Amino acid sequence: MKNPHGTEFSLAMAITIKELAAMCGADILGSNPEQTINSAANLDEAGARQLTFLGSPKYAGKLKTTQASAVLVAKGTPGDGVNVGTCLLVVDDPEMAFIACLNQLYPQKVSSGALSAKAHIDPTATLGAGTCVEAFASIGARTTLGHHCWVMAGCRIGEGVTLGDNCVLHPNVVLYDGVRLGDNVILHAGTIIGADGFGYKFRNGEHVKFPQVGTVVIESNVEIGANTCIDRAALGETRVGMGTKIDNQVQVAHNVQIGAHTLLCGQVGIGGSTVIKDYVTLAAQCGVADHVTVGAQAMVFAQSGVTKDIADKDQVMGFPAINRKEWLHEMAAQRRLAGNQKAVDELVRLLPKLREVVSDE
Repeated sequence: MKNPHGTEFSLAMAITIKELAAMCGADILGSNPEQTINSAANLDEAGARQLTFLGSPKYAGKLKTTQASAVLVAKGTPGDGVNVGTCLLVVDDPEMAFIACLNQLYPQKVSSGALSAKAHIDPTATLGAGTCVEAFASIGARTTLGHHCWVMAGCRIGEGVTLGDNCVLHPNVVLYDGVRLGDNVILHAGTIIGADGFGYKFRNGEHVKFPQVGTVVIESNVEIGANTCIDRAALGETRVGMGTKIDNQVQVAHNVQIGAHTLLCGQVGIGGSTVIKDYVTLAAQCGVADHVTVGAQAMVFAQSGVTKDIADKDQVMGFPAINRKEWLHEMAAQRRLAGNQKAVDELVRLLPKLREVVSDE
């Protein structure tokens, strides 16, 4: 089935259990390997002709009740009591095998590779082989797109922009002038890369804008969710490192440096000139102040506010964010204090009488 732009809708394909097992190197325990699988579901909801997986041994009891035709399980998982119509596919890593199977059952959409007559492409722009530009997209002067890129409907790519190979821009993405993307970058709908940073100087009773003349560099294999904004640098560059994944509705301010393979969850906000090193996780709704460094492999828990540097591998939470163990200890102490509030109030009430006794002595 094709949509009006000539691209394939992603529909599940029918594949036999035997074929899936061969693809992910699984051993089959069951009597019906020729059964076709046409979709996937979670362990509780899966039914006939569906694939699922057992992600943790603590849920092994659900193998006796699942109606799935095939379940990916780890080696050593007991197979007794499993529904007679269910095959177990035994692998080293059920989650990774499940991902591989999902990619087979639900193949990614592919572009038509065509340039829509309703797109605007500046004559000085350069497009690599196999690149697709859909209707109402716009590509500015001196911009270069690599091979097999896919620019969907309504995108706006400014002047002097560079995209590597195999980049995918979902509808209504905006890349301001001078932005640079590496290979295999995915930008979801409504994301804006390279808007001016929020930089002002207060002089003579007014806010004077500091010109934002830098750029944004997104390295290879980065995926950025919908409606996320990454501001250009005032000077120099804002950078997102290789393999980093950014969720929806994230704000990255000017001159921020984000390392490789970092995770930024939904509604994270990062202040200007902050450094986020490699393999950091910022959970949902974290705020990080400007000019702060978050060390490699650190984790910041949800809704925390980071106001000072975080050491490598540290785990912090709360506002202002402190070491997770310290924060939990403080919360426990507050609960104990609240539990003893009546006793504290009684002591306060008795203080005047105690003072009278002491003075009489």
